[in-house]
Amino acid sequence: MKGTLRATVKIAGAPQREKRFAPGTPARVIKAWKIHTRAKLLKRYPAATDRTATTGTLKADALRYLGLCRHLADPVTRRAEIWHWITALGDGRHRHTLTREDVLRVRGSWVAAGRAPKSINNRVSALRDLFRKLDGDDEPTPCDRVKPLPFSKVPPEVIPAATVNAVLTRLASSTAKHAPQDRARLMVLASTGKRPCEVERAQPGDVDLLRRVWTVRDAKGGWGPGLYLNDDMLAAWQAFYQAAAWGPFPDHFPRRLRLAGWPAKVKPYHLRHTTWITASERGADLADIQAGAGHRNIATTRRHYVPVLSSRMQQLSERLEGRFGWQASLAGQSNRH
Repeated sequence: MKGTLRATVKIAGAPQREKRFAPGTPARVIKAWKIHTRAKLLKRYPAATDRTATTGTLKADALRYLGLCRHLADPVTRRAEIWHWITALGDGRHRHTLTREDVLRVRGSWVAAGRAPKSINNRVSALRDLFRKLDGDDEPTPCDRVKPLPFSKVPPEVIPAATVNAVLTRLASSTAKHAPQDRARLMVLASTGKRPCEVERAQPGDVDLLRRVWTVRDAKGGWGPGLYLNDDMLAAWQAFYQAAAWGPFPDHFPRRLRLAGWPAKVKPYHLRHTTWITASERGADLADIQAGAGHRNIATTRRHYVPVLSSRMQQLSERLEGRFGWQASLAGQSNRH
């Protein structure tokens, strides 16, 4: 927005942090934000280089690899996944001496320790990606032929609009200084169906309120298809601008939503499911939903965001209807009730 003051913090090996302040903000406030943000970055990110790491070791190659991961939506999580391997195998272990048996042994120890199967699968995927990034996609890795651990998947959940509006109303009446930003973030998530990381990566120049277009930065550091802003989305982004809600969401964002009435054990990410399931129920083309959701594989869209109602599964069931002649008994039960 015009007239705003922009403050930037840069740390080697960490993503840049930027914040816009209202005109007339005291310099001491901006300076305090810079000091606080710099301290957080230094705590969360390792130095770009580590002279104690010997070339070719897992630790040294991990530092090289993590330098290539700064574009990811959550490089901190990727760092943690790789560091679990260094802790288990030793930072002096040469990377090319790792075998499939090493991976299975470490994975087995994590299973015995009660780690979540999905988290373990993510760690294996991170190690596989490290090898491919440094050696090439066609080179073998110790993670080849290591099948993912099975885990129970939570079905997509539709969040009623009334629930979203009730939380927004409570946030609008809250006196907490962070409430306007939380409200704006929730509005954008609920109306656009984009991933939280995509909203976090948005910059003021990406959202054109006059043309009603949001150019989306995807989770891999590239650009997704532009999103036309309908009236709900436009109102959400106007609130976002007004609250200056740019940048990463606070870690306690979900907890603050729950305090405002958000359902327990339901992640804000589920708003994404709600958006695209609703689009499917209202007759949107599957390929358009795939583009809007940012899926590379249309099978992912069909599996997660095409509901049973108003889908081919409903049509399939209806084609089998009437085989047993039970409709009369169902009609009789409805008349009795």
